[in-house]
Amino acid sequence: MKHQTFNNIRFYQTNDNEYFRHTVGNSTILMHRYVWEFYNCKIPKGYEVHHIDGDKSNNSIYNLMLVSAHAHHVMHSEMLTDDERDWRRNNLNTNARPKAIEWHKSDEGRAWHREQYERTKDVLHQQVEHECPNCGKIFMSELYTKYCSNACKSAYRRKNGVDTVEATCVVCGRVFMTNKYRKSNTCSRECRGKYSWLKRRCD
Repeated sequence: MKHQTFNNIRFYQTNDNEYFRHTVGNSTILMHRYVWEFYNCKIPKGYEVHHIDGDKSNNSIYNLMLVSAHAHHVMHSEMLTDDERDWRRNNLNTNARPKAIEWHKSDEGRAWHREQYERTKDVLHQQVEHECPNCGKIFMSELYTKYCSNACKSAYRRKNGVDTVEATCVVCGRVFMTNKYRKSNTCSRECRGKYSWLKRRCD
């Protein structure tokens, strides 16, 4: 266990991934926050203290900066290694996401969703003016509607390649682009004909 002293207070760090802290009863003081407030003022709500060099043991005031909670999260996300990103992703998929799904399907979760719907339904269903991004038509619809019709929605997504993915032809092995909802497995009419012929021979 490592320790550092500032203003006659001894702060401890149990491992390299934790902040230095001083605990009295049920109260815990984080050293980097204490140092910043000692030289400045009380940390405003919604803000956090960031270690500029990423080293949690370097609690010099020159290594500390005040940033918004969102900016702090972005900074640390950019500093993650590939292994750390993989660990967080796996932890989310293995632990957090299944528990969240279980809660949302529970009686408590369903009750919460009903409550949120009752609270926001007037806003969700109000009629406002929109301009369809595909055809330019002006129309009235609910707040979060974007297109004037499903046909325009599909046309817009096709035009902008939103659903375009790479696939490999099962006949010739060529890589081609297709819409992910078509589930195409051949690259051309010729290969599609060969594939149909091969399937009939196998059947």
